[in-house]
Amino acid sequence: MTKERRNEEELRQMMLAAARKHEVCSELEDLFIFGPTPRPDANWGFGIAGKDNKVSVACYTCLNAIAGELQGRYELHPVKAARREIEARVWSLIEDQPTLKASLSRAGGAYEIATFTPLEGRPNWTMEWLTDDSPAKAAFERIVRSVQTQIELE
Repeated sequence: MTKERRNEEELRQMMLAAARKHEVCSELEDLFIFGPTPRPDANWGFGIAGKDNKVSVACYTCLNAIAGELQGRYELHPVKAARREIEARVWSLIEDQPTLKASLSRAGGAYEIATFTPLEGRPNWTMEWLTDDSPAKAAFERIVRSVQTQIELE
């Protein structure tokens, strides 16, 4: 099943409208949508805004159920970016992981010249890094998958 895409404000309004139907959520002032981010069965999440960013457990449980239902139907539009920005995000995430950086650097810095490939559909890009180092390749692919959910090629 293909999910419909919505922007942050649309998802926020849908969650607030659904929450206002429940008495346990009467204390809720506002909320915010965060993402795109890789999550099980979804690429977005939510947070509480206002009243010290807290609500009752009953309200949070209700909001979590509402989010789960909406996450099953809607996904957040990824941010659009140019190829150079996408590559920079991937390399930045690699730099943030010393073990991965060291592992990839053993191959002569090959991670700096991974192949960027436009794809049809969504995600509409990928990056490939050819190596015999299976753990490093798997870590690289996890980073690429993570960035794919966050950024779409312009």
